Amino acid sequence: MNTPSPRELAHLIVEGFDQSSELPLAKAITAILRKLGEGKYRSEEIAFNVEDAVLRHLLTIEAEVLPFRIRGKRLIGKGRTGEIDDPDTVFVKMVHGLAPQLLGALVNLNPNEFEIACAASMMLSGACEMTALCTGDEGGIDYYGRIEIRQPSERVPKGVIHTTILPRKLLILGQAKCYGLDTRIGRDDIQQFHGQLLDCLTKYEGNARPPSHRVPASYYSRGEAALGVFVTTASFTDAAAAAAEGFGYVLIPGLKLAQFLCFKQVGIVDHGGKYEFHPQLFRSWLSNQAPVVTAVSPHFAAVNAD
Repeated sequence: MNTPSPRELAHLIVEGFDQSSELPLAKAITAILRKLGEGKYRSEEIAFNVEDAVLRHLLTIEAEVLPFRIRGKRLIGKGRTGEIDDPDTVFVKMVHGLAPQLLGALVNLNPNEFEIACAASMMLSGACEMTALCTGDEGGIDYYGRIEIRQPSERVPKGVIHTTILPRKLLILGQAKCYGLDTRIGRDDIQQFHGQLLDCLTKYEGNARPPSHRVPASYYSRGEAALGVFVTTASFTDAAAAAAEGFGYVLIPGLKLAQFLCFKQVGIVDHGGKYEFHPQLFRSWLSNQAPVVTAVSPHFAAVNAD
């Protein structure tokens, strides 16, 4: 047989790992090789030789994406709970494995629904206001809103004393792309988004035919500082990530969005300590968000009527 490369072994381990298990990395490599038809002793020999290289590849993968935590050369499934885990940690360990199901529900949304889901997710992440445009002629900005740089204390009544010295609200301009799970968004897409964001911030100056359903000009100042946020159900190439970092934009791939929504218990139901994802509960949540995150958009009703 052709022995997989250390990179391939790393991805095979991630794909097939049982989140309730805990085992040495070498044993995980050996198990993969045995499944591929390699003999016991040969598998152990290969595992010994490539263990460090496989570990290096695992450490390049975003920790939140891995189904396990890495402790030295030991893989600890995220489904395992410890005695010192606080309630929030216990909860996320129990629902971590539901993220792929939630991601599947996101992929099945139509473009308008996905824009609403993205805008609602921004609200769950701390935005104080957010609007999904839900129209095809918006100049590439699918949702917009603001997030307070530092929110005032909720424990002190407003007007008693200043509880923050950074009260500014930062403008967010976002794009939402609902693609298949195998799609990889590249550098060109990020550069196009960059151009669309700049066009918006200049209020389409010199454009004879600006987008008909763009962000309202009264909502922001020309050249205002803004945070660009690109959300997708798919994933991004390394080149796309590098371009986004250069522009100062936030990229949110599908699995990250799904994990975040799991943490916020969207579509998650508790059956006596056993958590499950319910697509109908997710759809109900989404329906409840529509009136909130499209409230100031005059186009949403017309879109839904089509």
